[in-house]
Amino acid sequence: MEWVVRNPRRTDHTPGSFKVTIATGRWRDFATEDKGGDLVALAAYLFDLSQKEAALRIANMLRIDPYV
Repeated sequence: MEWVVRNPRRTDHTPGSFKVTIATGRWRDFATEDKGGDLVALAAYLFDLSQKEAALRIANMLRIDPYV
């Protein structure tokens, strides 16, 4: 199953050019060839963060201590 949307980082007029595979977390923008393999990579891309910053932000949102 895929989540199919317009890319929120750019003006996207074509629904379906940005897809996230729910089971694996893989995502891709077929118009720009940006892609990643997991939730951390997606958060880093969407919020313009490093992988570490994205992982820490997700951990904070989930109330998980990343240093335990």
